[in-house]
Amino acid sequence: MKMHFISSLCRGGGLIGGILIAGDEGLTYKTNKLTIPSEYRNLEMKYSDISGISKGWLFILPVVSVDMSSGESYKFFVIGRNRLYEILNRSRRS
Repeated sequence: MKMHFISSLCRGGGLIGGILIAGDEGLTYKTNKLTIPSEYRNLEMKYSDISGISKGWLFILPVVSVDMSSGESYKFFVIGRNRLYEILNRSRRS
């Protein structure tokens, strides 16, 4: 079952609006912004490649940080942050 979350990727000193999709295999961030590198337009993160997740704050915005086993780290401002965090924890355990 896929869950959709309105979100923004925190990258390069700004927020890039888009959507996060928590699916059966992983987490996908999608945006239609043309002014960002193509690697961020359809960013796929498999649960097996996620090494850690955490909740935090970026100034006044609640964010979820996703750390990948490759060393990359992504921060997302998410509407429904606690629900996404619970889904990620459950999916990584199974």
